[in-house]
Amino acid sequence: MESKTKEMVFSFALIITGIYVAIEGYRIYLRAASAPYFITDFSVSPGFIPVILGIALLLFSVLYLFSCLKAEGKSRGEVLKMRWSEFAAWMKANSRNKDIAFTIGAVIIMGIYTFVLMEVLSFWAASMIFLAALFFYLRSGKWWKNLIVAVVGVIAIVIVFQYCFNAALP
Repeated sequence: MESKTKEMVFSFALIITGIYVAIEGYRIYLRAASAPYFITDFSVSPGFIPVILGIALLLFSVLYLFSCLKAEGKSRGEVLKMRWSEFAAWMKANSRNKDIAFTIGAVIIMGIYTFVLMEVLSFWAASMIFLAALFFYLRSGKWWKNLIVAVVGVIAIVIVFQYCFNAALP
């Protein structure tokens, strides 16, 4: 895949990330504005910086996308179609690549942990399930060893961060 096509795909990923960060920053503000915090001034809210950074990332990513779509004698639409078809051809050629499929599976497990398990379970329960699932997915050893490492690992994280460093865990 050509370098400019990779940059275009990366700029799309950055645009999506900027939108996500801005939305989540606003959600932080809404949570801080309700009980028990009642921080209604947006500029002092903990969501202010994420919203500003998300918007900045979005704007700069759009500028980056436009710079990726420059080509001699072609419109941006033509260049976008050309680069999109090159990306689609690359995806089709690599759709059967086992390494890419394996990596996508690991990313899906991490996404489930981040966006599903952490929302419905406590930190320690979600983290134990995540570590055990990742160990099983990676086929890292016997099942009972995977469970022991997951449990001991999460207990160690909770002890070190919550009790030694007095850090609040999610």
